[in-house]
Amino acid sequence: LIDAAVRVNSCMLKIAGGGPELEKMIIYANSKDKNRLIEFLGHKNREEIIELYKNCKFVVLPSEWYENYPYTIIEAFACGKPVIGSNIGGIRELIRDTERGLIFESGNSEDLRAAINYLLNNLDITAEMGKNAKIFAEQTLGPEKHYRKLIKVYEQAISKNLNSKEKN
Repeated sequence: LIDAAVRVNSCMLKIAGGGPELEKMIIYANSKDKNRLIEFLGHKNREEIIELYKNCKFVVLPSEWYENYPYTIIEAFACGKPVIGSNIGGIRELIRDTERGLIFESGNSEDLRAAINYLLNNLDITAEMGKNAKIFAEQTLGPEKHYRKLIKVYEQAISKNLNSKEKN
């Protein structure tokens, strides 16, 4: 992400979060980012993260881990923001390339740079992807939908339990 952002060189990159590699990332970014376009924000609470989402054009999730259902994507979608995400795990299924964001090859900073540039240079498409993301979040990820799915799981578990007791 740092390598891609430095080559884009036309917008700010704000990195929220921390961890054991943070200091190394800051040193690396400072060695590459001559125009000081990268800002490390440290840990942010949920309200602060939501505010960051609301004020950005899109969110980037350059994960190299196989995440099933990244909360970052769900939050970004709920705020109407498209996501650029790596092509691994559940990331690609949630984003659906060109529908609610863009997918890039994990670990490929050039592919990521191209995706960032595309969204920056096509703000109408970026806005449309953000609308699609928000609709998806409201229709698929909302509390009512979640509640119905959860009740269905409980009903199936109860039914299985009753059926197994009847057989015994």
